[in-house]
Amino acid sequence: MIKSISLQFSFSACMLLTGCGYSMGYEDAGAVRSIAIRVAGNETFRQRLEIPLTRELNRAMHVYTDYRPASFSNADAILSVDIVDIRGRNLVSAGGLPVQEGALDFTAEVKLLDRRSGEVLRQLTRVDQAEFRIPVGESETSAELEAVSDLARKILLALEGDF
Repeated sequence: MIKSISLQFSFSACMLLTGCGYSMGYEDAGAVRSIAIRVAGNETFRQRLEIPLTRELNRAMHVYTDYRPASFSNADAILSVDIVDIRGRNLVSAGGLPVQEGALDFTAEVKLLDRRSGEVLRQLTRVDQAEFRIPVGESETSAELEAVSDLARKILLALEGDF
């Protein structure tokens, strides 16, 4: 009987401690748990890609990371992404006709900044390529949207790893 009461008390004490938010593990006070995303910059001549990339980063954050989206005043860190280069390439041209198949190569500079100090926590360059085939109804525009989506995914996955 005494053994049963003792076990019950120990179990109740554990439940009470965990229920009050007490944690046995170590949590780094400086760890990044929430991120605010700046509107992407675009240093290229191809315009109107900033908003789709920013939207995709915001949409996909909860899919590919454990970070929470946050406002600039409450975030632990700020994600800054700049599209620095977009190069188009012809893959197939047919006898004087316009491009039949092409590719776009996107390059983005990424920085994760500490919101309080402005210190660069992580920095990288990410590249993505999207191809398009005119005969099957694809275009440079569809390739741009594909590249933006893939680039956002690669950026967010890099945040989860060692960058």
